[in-house]
Amino acid sequence: MRISTLLLGSAAALVGGSAFAADLPSKKSAPVEYVRVCSTFGAGFFYIPGTDTCIKIGGRARYDFGYATPFSRSDNVTGSAAVGRIYADARNATQYGLLRAVVRFELARGTGVLRSGDIVPAGAAYGTNVRLDRAFIQFGGLTAGRTQSFFDFYAGDLEVIGTTAGDGSPHNMLAYTASFGSGFSATLAIEDGIENRGGIVAISGPALTTGGNSAPDVVANVRMEQAWGAAQLSGAVHQVRLAGPTPTFGAAPSSDYGFAVNGGLQFNLPFSAGDQLWLQGTYVKGNVTRLTGNGISSGAGLASFTSLVDGAVVSNGSTGKVELTSAWALTAALLHNWTPTVSQSLFGSYAKVDVPGVTTLSNGSAYRDFTYWTVGTNVAWSPVKDFVIAGEVDYLKVEGSGAYTGKKSDDTIISRLRVQRDF
Repeated sequence: MRISTLLLGSAAALVGGSAFAADLPSKKSAPVEYVRVCSTFGAGFFYIPGTDTCIKIGGRARYDFGYATPFSRSDNVTGSAAVGRIYADARNATQYGLLRAVVRFELARGTGVLRSGDIVPAGAAYGTNVRLDRAFIQFGGLTAGRTQSFFDFYAGDLEVIGTTAGDGSPHNMLAYTASFGSGFSATLAIEDGIENRGGIVAISGPALTTGGNSAPDVVANVRMEQAWGAAQLSGAVHQVRLAGPTPTFGAAPSSDYGFAVNGGLQFNLPFSAGDQLWLQGTYVKGNVTRLTGNGISSGAGLASFTSLVDGAVVSNGSTGKVELTSAWALTAALLHNWTPTVSQSLFGSYAKVDVPGVTTLSNGSAYRDFTYWTVGTNVAWSPVKDFVIAGEVDYLKVEGSGAYTGKKSDDTIISRLRVQRDF
């Protein structure tokens, strides 16, 4: 009896103890929210915890070794560059369409023939470049921020160095794209023209310079993308505005508007998967940088000709009359994949620049009409996804004409070895 009583008493105590323990306050831990894959926008996207925003974070590490024909013993023959890129791409699907924000930074350290940048010690053969390459928002058809111009079509897409006629540099802009279905679209954009202007050359009278910007560039295009490839026709209007002393005869420095027209075709070839052919023609007047941004003005070794890409010539500084520089170019590029891991590109450009008033120019013999052409090829090996080793060789030649009596032409060979990893 005592044992039974003891067992029952123990059981009652245990039950009572459990009831007492249940009455103690307890703090529940917050549920763990794991990062979820976002498959809506393709591979690499995941949901930012606590939001419905999908984001992709990536980057690039690149090494380049370059060679260029020297023009004197003081010229660097070789050089190298290391480039790092970090980007983020955030997207949401909304009732108005895609809401997207992209930010992409590039940092580069270059030496010798690959020296460039905004942090360059005086007299140094090296430099550091910090660049905001992309920073834009897309909302439905609206694009606002910094990205590639809607004027561009082929802009060195198949090249390592980028010496063919074109630009391809990013611009600040506000644009709207209307899509009509079946791959057809049209875009109207207001782009910042300050980064896209050349200088002013005054032949006689008071010295005039490029004035302050008072109007943005206006860019428009119509585009078609289908299974066979793509086609685009684009145009741009660019202000050429002067500044300088008030002329003796009371005529204020004038302004004018230049323009650019570009047409291109891109064909997907049936030989191997990914094979492409690009064809492009460009005409510009007073906006030559849209044609020369990739090649002659990018430091390819033809320094004596880089001053030829000015937007305008002032034939008479006393009246401020503007005459716009004009130019045209033809470009072709071919990509062929020999194997799934080995590809080769062939490309070339021919351009002609006409500087007005060249026969009467007396204060700068470097300014004259000229032709510019380049041919090149590269071979790329990609043994694994997002990793490539490539080599490229380009030949460039510039020939001056008109009243110029000095050296008529220059040519150079430039080459590049590249090792690149995207992630």
